[in-house]
Amino acid sequence: MKRYIFKILVLVSVCYAMVMMLHWPIGFTFFTQLSNLFAAAAAGVQLVYEFRSRNERKDTPCPRRVYLLKYMSVVSVVVTFLVFLCVLAPVTPGGFLRAYTQDHCASLCMHLITPVLMTADLLINDTRFDWNTVSAGRGLIPPFVYLLFILLLGACGFRWRFAGARVEMMAPYAFLNYAAPAGWFGFRPETAGYTTLGVGVFYTILLLILVVYAVSRLVLFVLRKRQVRSDP
Repeated sequence: MKRYIFKILVLVSVCYAMVMMLHWPIGFTFFTQLSNLFAAAAAGVQLVYEFRSRNERKDTPCPRRVYLLKYMSVVSVVVTFLVFLCVLAPVTPGGFLRAYTQDHCASLCMHLITPVLMTADLLINDTRFDWNTVSAGRGLIPPFVYLLFILLLGACGFRWRFAGARVEMMAPYAFLNYAAPAGWFGFRPETAGYTTLGVGVFYTILLLILVVYAVSRLVLFVLRKRQVRSDP
């Protein structure tokens, strides 16, 4: 049963959050929503395979590609959790409480509950797969694709504007808003706020790459340790 419960709870958490977000379509350009949908898709696909193989004695009931998708989705939602906690929630009007209770606690589901459930499911239920064959670089793929997606939207004229901002933004996140005074390579700490961190986007992207890679390595490290312990 433990193979199924976390995945089912992830699907419930993500579905609830997405329903609560339907009134704000622009939200679906955010990495938060997309990473949660990615996590739900990975959990759903794996759940199907788990159900199909429940009566079969298999060491790895899912194909390799399913485990890789699961791993990349976990890295993505963990990055969502960390970036929101450390960067976005502190500058949200209303503070941390408002940040996590927005949209009838949909924010809580996306930024905390789903990441915790997905990580727990991976570390508890997916130790049968040989994680020594997986490269940490795979965790960089979803954020990289998302960055290209956002840059393309901005280049095509798409703009983001929120209640807390007086100006339009070239990206949905302050740390990617290259239209801010700091631009790509500048330093304008006096302008830091809801629409910019006051640091050039190039530097924040470099920092995010390091963070994502560190998360990827950490998740793989824990998985490999648990895999060794679970071996007969």
